[in-house]
Amino acid sequence: MDFETFYQQVHIQSLEKNYIRFRGRKLLSYESYHLMNTEQKEQLYGSLVLVFTKISRFITFNEQSGIGIATQLGSYLQFDIKYYETLEDIGIQGEIKAICVLPYFDKCILLGYQTF
Repeated sequence: MDFETFYQQVHIQSLEKNYIRFRGRKLLSYESYHLMNTEQKEQLYGSLVLVFTKISRFITFNEQSGIGIATQLGSYLQFDIKYYETLEDIGIQGEIKAICVLPYFDKCILLGYQTF
């Protein structure tokens, strides 16, 4: 199954509140998360969200907190420092696929790239 097909399945099941579980955590799509009210979002703290979008700008780079990026969807994602060169190579307007921890969209993992 490719990433796009997987995302669509996660999205469909997210809308139905029939969440796919990944390593014991609920997994949902970015779009379904933003359709929820505050109370529903609070119930999903610690869950995972898939974000497939383009990078709009780099926000922060620091050796302790890693690298932060802004996306075209309006999200701010926080990645570990090990992703710095990969994200820099992808560049502004480059497409990314990530999985992040809610509610802060932090502790993100870049999908489709090897890490070292």
